[in-house]
Parts: sequence; C-alpha cells; structure tokens
Amino acid sequence: MTLENSGVAKSLNGIKIRWQDIVFLSICFVFLYLHLFILPNTPIYYEMDHVALLNDAKRMTEGDVIYRDFFELTFPGSHSLYFIFLSIFGAKYWVANLLILLHGMAAAMLGLSISRRVIADNFFAYLPPAIYIFLGFRWFGIDGEHRMFSPLFACLAVLVLLSKRTFSRIVTAGVACGISSFFTQQRGVLAATGIGLFLFIQIVLIDRDWKRFIKSAALFSLAFAISLMLLLLPFIAAAGPEQFYECTVGFLAHYVEDPSTNSLQTYIGTLAKVRTFGLLITVMTLFYYVLIPGIYVATLLFLWLKRKDSNIRHKNGVLLVCLVGLFLSIGTLAPNAVRIFQISLPALIVFGWLIYQVGFKTDLAAKVAVVILICFGLILATRLQLAWDVKELQTPSGTLAFLSPVILERYEWLSEHANPYDYVYETYNAHVNFPLHLRNPSRISILLNTGYSPPEQVRQAIEDLKTTNTRYIIWDGAWNDEMIILGDDEKLKPFYLFMTSNYRIQKSFTPYDGRNFEIWERIDAVSK
Repeated sequence: MTLENSGVAKSLNGIKIRWQDIVFLSICFVFLYLHLFILPNTPIYYEMDHVALLNDAKRMTEGDVIYRDFFELTFPGSHSLYFIFLSIFGAKYWVANLLILLHGMAAAMLGLSISRRVIADNFFAYLPPAIYIFLGFRWFGIDGEHRMFSPLFACLAVLVLLSKRTFSRIVTAGVACGISSFFTQQRGVLAATGIGLFLFIQIVLIDRDWKRFIKSAALFSLAFAISLMLLLLPFIAAAGPEQFYECTVGFLAHYVEDPSTNSLQTYIGTLAKVRTFGLLITVMTLFYYVLIPGIYVATLLFLWLKRKDSNIRHKNGVLLVCLVGLFLSIGTLAPNAVRIFQISLPALIVFGWLIYQVGFKTDLAAKVAVVILICFGLILATRLQLAWDVKELQTPSGTLAFLSPVILERYEWLSEHANPYDYVYETYNAHVNFPLHLRNPSRISILLNTGYSPPEQVRQAIEDLKTTNTRYIIWDGAWNDEMIILGDDEKLKPFYLFMTSNYRIQKSFTPYDGRNFEIWERIDAVSK
C-alpha cells in the first residue's frame, strides 16, 4: 500500500502533505538539535574544519579578500555561505551549528525524496535517510565545511532528473552541479560526469537519438560552466586570475603528490587502526567502508544481469543515482571515515533499492528498521544531553559547551592569558582563533609537517609572524622528534628553527587526536 492510498497524504493548494514525512523530519530535527545544542540553546563546540572556515569568513567580514589576503585551496562556496551568515548575525559560533543542522535536514529531505522515486513510494523510502541521520551523522557528519555541502547539490541535480529529462530540467541539473563545484571544485565536475554518462546511456544507447543527446549535453555543459563562472567571477576579480589559479588549481598539484595527506593510504591506514576507535564507531566505520564503493559495483552488476527483467522497477533512476554516487566516491581525496560518509547518501539510496529488489518488500520490515534506527538515535541524543559531563566556557563568540575537558584545556588557558584580537598562530589548523576572537597573524592557516605545506608557504608564515610580532604559537609536539633528523630546509624545519630561536615553550596540554599540543610564547614577551 502506498502512502497516498493509506489516507495520510492530504493536499493543500496542490501541495501534497504526508503526515509520516512531518513526523519523520521532526524526529530528525530533534536528533540533530540535541547533538548540536545543549538545551535550551547552548551550542556544542566541535573542533572540526568548519572552525577554521569560520575564522576565514570572519576575516572576510573585516575586509580581507580570500586568496589575496589569506590562502585557501577550495572554491569559495562555503566561505561565501559563512560570510553571509556572519554578516547578518555577527561572529557567533552558533552559526556553524545552525548550518550543520540545516545541512542535516536538507540531506534527510533529499534522501527521502530521491528514495521515494527510486525505491518505492512506501516506508522503504525512509530507510536511507534514517541510516544517514541516525546511523552515521553523530560520528561523521557534524562538520560544517565544504565537503558536506557540495554533495547536497549533486543530489539535487539527481532529483531534478529522476522523473523527467526535459531540456529545462537538464539545465537546472547543470546549475546544481555548478553550485556543487562552487563548494568543492572536483565534486561538481564528477557529478556532472556521472550525469553525462547517464544521459549518453539513456539517449544514445537506448533511445538512439544522437541529435537530442548533443543538444542535451551542450545545454548541460553550458549551464554548468556559466553558473560556476558567474559565482567565481567576483572572487577572481578581487584576488586576480593568477593568484586564484595558483591557490585553487596550482596548489593541488603539490597537495595530491603528498601520499601521507591525500591518497588511498588514508583509507588503508584507517582500516589498520579501526580497532582503537571503540566498538560502536568501529562498526559504523566498517559499514561505510564496505558500503562505498562496493554497493555501486554490486548494483551495476545486478542491473546488467536483470537488464531484460521487466519486473525490476526504477532501473533508470537507480542507474542515475549509482553513476553519480560512484563518481563522487572516486573523487573523494583522503578517504577516511568522515569523508566517505560525506558522499554516502547516494550509496545508502542504492543500498535500500537493492535490499528492496531482493525480496524485503513488506512495509512491516521497513517500519521495524526505521523505528529501531530512530530509537537508537534518540537514545544517543538523550545520553549526550543527560549523561555527558559537559563543560561551558564564556567566549567572545558566545557561551560554548565542550564535551571533552581535554579539548577545553587550551581554549581555557588562552582565554586567561590572551585578549581578543591578540595574534595567536595555531600551526596545524586555526581552531582557537574564531571562538576566542584571536587574530590569525598569517596568510597561511594550516602548516603540516608533510608535503601538504610547500616551502614557500612555510616562509610566508615565518615572515607574517615576524611582521605581526605574534606572542603565542600553538605547536604540535609530536613533530619534535622528526625535527631533529630533518635538514634545515625540509618540511617544517625552518619554522621550527625560527620558533625555537625566538619562542620558549610555555604550556603542554593533554595529547589527543594524535597531537601533542604545546603553547610557545615569544621570548621578549616572557621577559616582560
């Protein structure tokens, strides 16, 4: 029985309202809110990449120009989004959690809409978004940076093309892929490639209509290119074409060359240490690692074997989802558990379709599975609110709730020893700056002791610290042993020599996430 026939779908001015959808999405909202805010409204602080992104956006609100005044390797979609919100609401941390909440809700709605068109118009449509929200988002999805937003627009392009592939819909899908690239450059291109391959299969191989395919491909390509160029043009003009190219294209050549930062070694390395994560996170990690890209291979094989079976429904839709998801997974650099989850929504939809096709087609099975996922998620959310020892810190960006006293340590120390708008440089990532409203003294926000940080960026960071007379440097003491054996010009050795000549270690913090956090203070500041 479909949802329309069950008496729970009503119409309001032609808009179909499903009460199950309202209930499901409301539960998703509650789950997400309870993982992002301590009741009633204190934002939970997650030390993820979006914290550095917030600081970059704050610099933009203060007049700095991205690419010209500070380095960034991605296209400026996420920076633009945060810039808009910070311009409206001020430099408050809760903005990040709000955008993460909106992302989660958008993903749930897209997942539900696509599933309903691809799997079936029954309770099985709730299974993929339920897995995504309740069986993954808590561990891998709370990160409001570009890699989370770009897949949404790729999924939007898929949704637009599922029911019809008119020229207007093809143009809309091209624009959606252009916006996806505006956030993460390669993802929009890869989603567009998957859609292009799907159009070729449908229009050329099946319909034998070359003329229509050429027109469709031309419209799709033009819509993608024009929309992306219009979005990028103000940033290219502000920073200069050469600087923009060097940051967003030229740098990637060095970035990709570094195997320890950006290669399949990340995938293999995560599998090697997965047992250290704890049982629950280990199971979740292995689930998504096996799901992607294995589900795409299995589904394409199934579609080929059943290509003449008229009883298999929605073949075209699942092929589209499968191709776009497959290309997104191919373009996932440094595929750790978090980055694999970020592009997992198409895989979960294909997973749900494959389960449905092999015989589990009863509403009861779907209802039981979705209810179990919801209960599991709400138990986790309730536990976070009631059982975790949450610590609060008053900061210029608002009151923040810390789930870990270990993470809190250096924020608390800096709040006592530094004033807002003091210069503080955190080498591996600019985490502390935005919450405490401390200025990043350098054009380079991230320095890593790998090929990720080329020599010219190391020199730039040193020059900037000299110019601003920065008082505090937060350093990763885990690099110290390697510094002894490195040559004077290797990796971060020049920065280390500069730091040890001009700074003295002031405080060491409890190590976590593989880093030994140390605060170094400028020698002349210590003497005062």
